[in-house]
Amino acid sequence: GMISAHQPVVIVLDDLQWADRGSLLLLRHIAAVETPSRVLVLGTYRDSELPHAHALRETLGVLRRNSAVSRIELAGLDDRGVVSFMEAAAGHSLDAAGVGLAHAVYLETDGNPFFVSEVLRHLSEVGVIYQDATGRWVSEGSLEQITLPDSIRDVIGGRVVRLGNDAGRVLSIAAVIGRDFDLDLLTRAAMTTEDELLDILDSAAAVALVRELVDTPGRYSFAHSLIQHTLYEDLGPARRARAHQQVADALEDLCGDRPGNRVGELARHWMNATQPIDLAKAIGYSRAAADVALEALAPDDALHYYAQALDLLAQVNNPDPVLSLDLAIGLGTAQRQTGAPVFRDTLLNAARRAAEVGDTERLVAAALANDRGFYSAVGAIDADKVEILEKALDRLSEGSPDRALVLATLCSELAHGSSLERRRALADEAVAIAQRSGDDAVIVRVLNHLHVPLQVPSLLESGLARTTDALIRAERVGDPVQLFWAAGWRAETAARAGDIPEMNRCIEIQGSMADQLDQPIFTWGHTFVRSLQAQIAGDTDRAEQLATAALQIGTDGGQPDATLIFGAQLMIVCGQRGTMNELVPLIEQMATETPDIPRWLFGSMLAKAHVEGGHTEEARHLLEGFAAAGFDLPLDQIWLTGMVDYADAAIECGDPKFAGPLFEQLEPWSEQLPATGASALGPVSHYLGGLAAVLGRYDEADAYFARAAHMNNRMGAEFFAARTDLLWGKTLSDRGAPGDSLRARDLLAKAHAAAATNGYTVVERRSAVALELLGP
Repeated sequence: GMISAHQPVVIVLDDLQWADRGSLLLLRHIAAVETPSRVLVLGTYRDSELPHAHALRETLGVLRRNSAVSRIELAGLDDRGVVSFMEAAAGHSLDAAGVGLAHAVYLETDGNPFFVSEVLRHLSEVGVIYQDATGRWVSEGSLEQITLPDSIRDVIGGRVVRLGNDAGRVLSIAAVIGRDFDLDLLTRAAMTTEDELLDILDSAAAVALVRELVDTPGRYSFAHSLIQHTLYEDLGPARRARAHQQVADALEDLCGDRPGNRVGELARHWMNATQPIDLAKAIGYSRAAADVALEALAPDDALHYYAQALDLLAQVNNPDPVLSLDLAIGLGTAQRQTGAPVFRDTLLNAARRAAEVGDTERLVAAALANDRGFYSAVGAIDADKVEILEKALDRLSEGSPDRALVLATLCSELAHGSSLERRRALADEAVAIAQRSGDDAVIVRVLNHLHVPLQVPSLLESGLARTTDALIRAERVGDPVQLFWAAGWRAETAARAGDIPEMNRCIEIQGSMADQLDQPIFTWGHTFVRSLQAQIAGDTDRAEQLATAALQIGTDGGQPDATLIFGAQLMIVCGQRGTMNELVPLIEQMATETPDIPRWLFGSMLAKAHVEGGHTEEARHLLEGFAAAGFDLPLDQIWLTGMVDYADAAIECGDPKFAGPLFEQLEPWSEQLPATGASALGPVSHYLGGLAAVLGRYDEADAYFARAAHMNNRMGAEFFAARTDLLWGKTLSDRGAPGDSLRARDLLAKAHAAAATNGYTVVERRSAVALELLGP
């Protein structure tokens, strides 16, 4: 009767897998008769339930032979689909936080549209997502912090109930194992036969609760995370603890005394089987899981397990003090690797406790773990760490490899604010002990720690040999941490020697290790070293971009000197752009905040900034103070940088009483580049040329400028080259010898063109003025 009517007709037959034979015969009849095009018959079924719906399978076979019948397969939403779903519901595009929430919802629901909509509705009802004052939806908290909506629990619970009590018990134990579970473990934990278990899992698969992983026979997964969460939450606390113990016992039975990478599972299950009798196992497995995670370069997991073990240990009467120390050292190590600044205090406390009980082994372990790979912070001495390292040295025997490591670490901590003689004595003893040990792992750790404290101009050749040796040994040992540092220190030493291809090669090695390690300190270090690369190339935009990125990474990762290093890099960028004079307040602030760096070093930066802005009187005042201090700085990593900054100021002031002493100090290092891991200035020969010109020694100036120009061109250093061309051209113009005018014009024109192209405003302005003074 409906079909013969003239109005459009839609006949919906839902859940055909549950239809009786008579209804299916009617469907086949409707499909067989010739119906008008205005009639649509729509039938739905779950393909996961087809194996048990024999009548429907027979009907589908008949229907597929009818050309008027179409079959449409509907899948869940993909990740992008969930984002679109949420944007449609919100009425606006999602920001980064919203996209992150959408991704979390997708992972929980596997894109099931009903689950997606119910989860979002529930999140709104409990206030995890809400509309802000602008009407945009924002999120607060996470999916893990909420209970599941009743609508989802009812749907999932209904499917489980239809399978019977045995299936419900088995699936609950599977949920305790996790979203993914294997047949062997579940058989043991559920104390059932494999055949009975397979029947239950087949039935559960038929109603879309679980699925067997195609590429891993015997491995199953819940169809959605929500299914596993629902089954887990529906267990009462006592049954849940009992189930965890069943799984833990079964896992021990399965793994024996070699749990391998399943130790984390054992830790989780014993942790949740919280009976007093199980504390020892829970602590032991938690510690083992933490140790494995550290070894596997997974510090976040290690941090969780060490904290878990310490929480459990606090419940034990008369806990083992050695175990407590080991866990604290592990916790501090994991904190350091995840970028949590609290690692310093954790490890200092552990070291002090070890010293109090006379445990030298753990005192040394804590002291060595409290180290990020180089000194604690630029321009500061960590007196507490130095005290612990010296205490450890007092208790170590003369030839112990640990003594070599402690000596090298102490030498590193004293990189600023100590004499070169003391640092060399510590380094010599450390190297001698390490080499006698014949252990590459010890030797490379020692060599890596000695780079910064011995990075002075007179030791460049030995530094090149030391960093070459360290890199070879690190590659042989295969430790990505030591290879990162070895490559980084080799890159920095190569930069000082002007060997940019070697610097670039080593920075590439360092980058691959940073990617492999995926820890904040390594990502930070590699990023600011790449800014150094851009500085040398004269690419100010890229240098600033990378310096800013490094600041964010370093700040987020708890690095105490991230801001100071950014400030140093920003000064280089501004110096190349010609805006360094604007940074005078920043330099004065840095001088206040880093008392262990001598104020005359910041005086050198201020002097340079003042002459760039044309304020020569202010610069002259600073040079007078430096002269009164004997024209010298403490001999450490930043000595050369400070000296050439003062030289810059002396050249612009044009006073021989400053130029002479500075020339004598710098002349032995004419082939070096003042570079640290974060910043670089032009070749020392450039400054020697300018100082020689102030002293009226024009032939020497000409020779030094030629050497600087050659070095600049070899390095591909556009800013350094433009600046040398400017100063050389002005010197030739001032000398006025035959032929000098033409040479000066060529050099100044080159400087002006390069500066105009790259935005070096001071070089551009001064070269234009110098060209105008030369006349037509």
